Amino acid sequence: MADKNVNEEVSIITHLIEIEKQASQIITVANVKGDKMISEAKMAADAQFKKLYQEKSEMLQKDFEEKKAQIDLQYSKEMEEYKESVYKQNQDKEKFNSVMDNLLFG
Repeated sequence: MADKNVNEEVSIITHLIEIEKQASQIITVANVKGDKMISEAKMAADAQFKKLYQEKSEMLQKDFEEKKAQIDLQYSKEMEEYKESVYKQNQDKEKFNSVMDNLLFG
């Protein structure tokens, strides 16, 4: 009878050890799958971020270039208008020379 109890206990312990090994294997597989899912999700998020960043960057660059072109055009126009207004003004060279002589040579 003692042998029967010992055999039952050994059988129960062996069965529990097998269940524990199976549980460990299940956890290992779950960890590997979880790590793979996390890695794939991170790669997808990084790719999405890079795509959106690139699109936004290109949009801002295009907007900058368009506004710069408008400002350059406006600047050129205003500079030409200013030059024309200066050239159209009556230039009294004698008076200018007289003022400069007085300032420089007293």
